[in-house]
Amino acid sequence: MNKNVFRNLSYGVYVISTWDEGRATGCTANSAMQITSSPATIAVSINHDNHTNACIKDTGRFAISILSEKSDPMIIGTFGFYSGKEKNKFDEVENKLFANMPVVSDACGYIACEVIDTMETETHTVFLGRVIDGDVNGADTPMTYAYYHNVVKGKSPKNAPTYIAEEK
Repeated sequence: MNKNVFRNLSYGVYVISTWDEGRATGCTANSAMQITSSPATIAVSINHDNHTNACIKDTGRFAISILSEKSDPMIIGTFGFYSGKEKNKFDEVENKLFANMPVVSDACGYIACEVIDTMETETHTVFLGRVIDGDVNGADTPMTYAYYHNVVKGKSPKNAPTYIAEEK
């Protein structure tokens, strides 16, 4: 099977955030999708090895910062290539609270959710969230995963659901 076919699926680039005993934490993700509009429901997929996964399970809440094509690419690296266990990522990225959830300021929108269900896969937890708040920030174009790879020339962290090891 040619795993590169998965890069033809449409994805966005997001920061999924929550709380870690009163401290904001989060990770970069590309697997977030609207399930229904009424009631407004979202699903996100987070690797079991990501600290954010355990924190979402503890708090029962998460926020999605929707990155735009104009968002600083450093945000993706900060949230994608470091663990929240060792580094306070939000110290390096301007953020605000919406619905009492940490949200990246340099985003074109956000969605805050309460977890209503989960599904475990071999490597990831899919969190189903009831939307409690959301808004747009300007008219910037949301960043797609294809834009991240083809224009920004970004790489996927090993814990990303779309990670494909480079062939030698």
